[in-house]
Order: sequence, then C-alpha cells, then structure tokens
Amino acid sequence: MAALALAGCGGGGGGVAAETAGPVGSDGAAVAGTPQTSPVGNAEGAYPFASRQVAYAAGIKPTSTTAAQMDSTIRAAYDAWKSRSIVDVPTVPGGKAVKFGSSADYLTVSEGAGYGMLLAVVMAGHDPGARTLFDGLLTTVRARPAKGMMQYFGDEAKYLMDWRLKKDGTSSDWNDKGANAMDGDLDIAMALLMAHRQWGSSAGWNYRQEAINTINALKLVDMKPDGATKGLPSADNNRTSDYMIGHFRAFARATGDSFWTKAVDRAYELINHIQTVYAPGTGLMPDFIINTHTANPEPSKGYIGDGTPTEGFFYANALRNPWRFGSDYVLSGDSRWKDVTHKLVNFIKADCGGDPTRIALGYRLDGSPTERSYPPKATIACMIGGALVDGSHQAFLNSLWDWTASHISQDYYDSELQLLPMIVASGNWWTP
Repeated sequence: MAALALAGCGGGGGGVAAETAGPVGSDGAAVAGTPQTSPVGNAEGAYPFASRQVAYAAGIKPTSTTAAQMDSTIRAAYDAWKSRSIVDVPTVPGGKAVKFGSSADYLTVSEGAGYGMLLAVVMAGHDPGARTLFDGLLTTVRARPAKGMMQYFGDEAKYLMDWRLKKDGTSSDWNDKGANAMDGDLDIAMALLMAHRQWGSSAGWNYRQEAINTINALKLVDMKPDGATKGLPSADNNRTSDYMIGHFRAFARATGDSFWTKAVDRAYELINHIQTVYAPGTGLMPDFIINTHTANPEPSKGYIGDGTPTEGFFYANALRNPWRFGSDYVLSGDSRWKDVTHKLVNFIKADCGGDPTRIALGYRLDGSPTERSYPPKATIACMIGGALVDGSHQAFLNSLWDWTASHISQDYYDSELQLLPMIVASGNWWTP
C-alpha cells in the first residue's frame, strides 16, 4: 500500500465560477498554487463516463456481460464508494479526503488522494459533483506538501504531498516534516493531466500547470537519471508498483521530456530481468527490488521498504501491477508489457484453476502461496486488468469480472482497487 518513496534525506471549457477562499495550512498561511475561484459549471466534461471516445489499441473485454451492464455496476459501486469514503478535512477549508479506514489512527494517505482524483475525473458525466470532489481533493493535496522533501530538494518539492495526515488533517509527522509516497503523487499528476483534458484549465485551478509542477517534482525527488524509480533506504532500491508506465507515457507527452520514455524502458528492463532470473516458471514479480544500480537487481530480502518480511514476494504492493500494466497495454499496444503481464496471469490462472476465489493472498516468486484464507478482493480485481492482455484469458477474465461485480468491497484499498480495474475492463479508461 502507501509506502514512502523517500524519507529523511487543453482543451475544454471553464464554466461558471463561484468566489471561494483558497485552502490554507494548519498555521493559517495560504498555500502556493491555490486558485481564487472554484468552478461549478461544465460538470459533464469532455469525456463523460460511458462515452467510450477512446478506442483501445489492443486487448480484450469481458464477454459475460454487456457494456451497459458493466457501466451500471461501476456507477453503483462508485456512488457507494463516494458516499462512504469521502470526508471533509477539518483543518483544510474546502478540503476533501478519501478516508483510509474507520480503524486507522490517521485520516488519509496520498495514495488515497490519487485514487480518488482518478475516479472523480473518469466518472464526470455520471457524477455532477465530480469536479467539486476533484477540486476538494486537490485542495488538500496542495495544503499538505511533503515538507521533509522540501528540506532536501528545495521549493520545487512542495508539489509533492505529505504521504499521511492525522485524523484532524494535519501532518502525521510530529515536526511537520513529512515525506512523500511516490505512488500517490504519480496518480495525482496523472489525474491532473486528465482533469485538464476533461474540464480545461481556464477557470479555477490550472490543472495542466499543477500537473507539470508535480511531474517535475517527481523527476527531481523520486527518479534516478537512468529512468529508474527510487526507494528506501537507498535510491538503488524501488517498488515495482511504482512502475506506472501509462503515467510515464502521459508525462512524456505533456512535458516533451524524453526522460519519461526512458522510465518506461527502464521499468521493463527491471521487470523482465526479475521474471527471467528469479521467476522463470511463474512470471511473478516482487513488491520491492534492490540493487537496481547493478547488473543483477534482485528481489528484496525484506525490511527495506514496507518493513515486512514479504517484500520479495508478489504481495500487497505488486498485486497492483497487472492492473497498471494491462491499463497501459490496451491503450499503447506495447507488446513488452503484454508479455510480462501474460506470463504472470498464466501462472495465477493455472494456480487457482481459473477460480478467482482460489487466488492466494500472496506468492513467493517460485509460485508457492503464502496462504489462501479468504478471497483477496484487491488481487482478484487487479488481475482483471492483467487478463485483458490476451484472448487466451477470456474465460478467466469473465470469472474475475463476474466475481468482483458481485462482491464489491466496503473497505479502503480493496474498493478503490476494484473500481479502477473495472473501469479499464469496461472500455471507459482513457489517458491525456
């Protein structure tokens, strides 16, 4: 889930705008980059949900249901998610957050902000309040910069979010020097580019500029010159679920910076190496990789990223990879990402006998499961994204969709990771 990346060290119209006060920090100071107005018009957007204006370049879709039925399932799940998960931030006027969970001792994480912003921008046209929700989440993002990163990387790092907020919405770090989590900021940057395409940047927030600011900060703080992502406790470690290759392609288009194309290539080199050397029979990939600066990067031996012994397994982080890689493949048609995803899905499908409820909670790279105590909803849903890459997975894809559609989660992480892959599988995903 939301582990730290580092620590310690258009188009479209504007619409009618209503005067509002900009967000402020807990000390009452105004936050840089805050708009003076908050748009309330143009709720439909340029890409209303279910319009399917962007044809997929590759892949398959579920055949056990119709497009209209998929849309109806997604709408109902989104409405329930929004009602249950979106909360006000007490210390950020106008700020919204995706609640981490009722049992947590903190309010939200930046990962949740990213998921929420992606969902809001895609569901415009169904949800008339999508833009208001998006702007509320963005207000919180900008009100809570990762000040610890600013300490080491300068003012440009203020466009990265503090990775976790307390129950009252203030920084979770005792001295207000919080770090950022790369996955949250990557999704936030992508959602901002999508918002520019969806609603334009002529009124209220300049979504495009905010996106460029975050992209540049990510390159400065979270990326190595060779295109690899950074991790903990060394920049030569990283987390495979941060290989958001579809985002990297969008960043390259938005900035004209070929560095982000190099990031796609480097991510593939690392995943292909791990599969070839450490998981030749399974295609599995670990949560974390170490020694990315050497000729032999290897799976984490544990306790360097999330601080768990399972960091070298296909587990709580890497489970998202089939969704991320499949989401990219259906739009880019890049066969490299079909290949790495196909290998993984082939193994999972064989291991569970095509029954989603038999997918293990995690796997060692040799294919041995950790446990099978209950159906892992997030893993099952993210496998939907992976199964899109090849027609040989059609029956498995149908089973994954059907089970997920009838077992919508009420919990953080599971619910977001059900909705987003289902949106992709239904043909409703698009990128700027």
